Amino acid sequence: MRTANLILLGLALAFLVWMLHKVGWHTIWQHLLKVGWWWPVLLLPYGVTNWLEAISWDYLLLSPTHRPSLARLFRLRLEGEALNTLTPTAGLGGEPFKASRLVALGLPWEEATASVVIHKGVTVLSLVLYIFLGLALVPFLLPSAGSLLLFLGLGAFLLAGGALIFILLQGRGPCLQGIRLLERVGLCPRRLKEKEEELGNLDAKMASFYRNHPGRGLLSLALFFLAWLVHSVEVYLMFWLLGHPIGWGLAVCLDALAMLFTAMGFFIPAALGVQDGGNVLLALGFHLGATLGAAFSILRRLREAFWMGLGLLLAVQER
Repeated sequence: MRTANLILLGLALAFLVWMLHKVGWHTIWQHLLKVGWWWPVLLLPYGVTNWLEAISWDYLLLSPTHRPSLARLFRLRLEGEALNTLTPTAGLGGEPFKASRLVALGLPWEEATASVVIHKGVTVLSLVLYIFLGLALVPFLLPSAGSLLLFLGLGAFLLAGGALIFILLQGRGPCLQGIRLLERVGLCPRRLKEKEEELGNLDAKMASFYRNHPGRGLLSLALFFLAWLVHSVEVYLMFWLLGHPIGWGLAVCLDALAMLFTAMGFFIPAALGVQDGGNVLLALGFHLGATLGAAFSILRRLREAFWMGLGLLLAVQER
């Protein structure tokens, strides 16, 4: 699986270079020069977004003792998301890291892991809601986008189905059911079987959260959805600095649909090529032009490089 991901990464990189070459390196560079020394402003929205996501995560932690501070959760999210994005693990490489660091801070293993799993579900479900908001805005911004809307809507419904299945399974003993299934087909590893009791406790912790704390779950979801809205401020600022201001509705729509393309490329580290091709396709679809779409994509990659680089540096410092 890892080899396949790396092969796809190489193909995606080649596609990205070809796409930018077709758009025109010089033209893209001229657009990027318009941003100039204002580029640090583009780093701010994601910082606020990650802070709101840390608060969302905090609502899923129930232990009265050994609770990490919001600053610590902010740091752990940066570290974990950098690993999720850059490792060939289909966006899951940072989740065990987050859980292990919470355990190192003194939280019980079951609660730490349950919070990470539940928050992953909150992440995907809030993203689905955000994407549907973007789709709802398309007819008002681009009335003639029938075929494009159909294609994007199909992708959104597939993602929504996966999110709902993932969340529903969390309250139905997924770990023990997985062990039973592997036992029936004779593929259950001995080490996994030895951890059956611990995994049963994890199942119980997740089911208990959904049963006893639905309000916390909904509040966590609302905060994460708010984080996505703040995320769209980045798009608004990027096009403004590129000398082509767009409205707030279009910024939300572009960002939400760009996240759909990113989700489609989850099996490639950083969704390389898929995310960038989607940005250009969306820019063309909304009559902004391929050059602006490519410049927007590069600016977003530069922002990602800053925050992911910071996350990796912080992860290296963990003990």
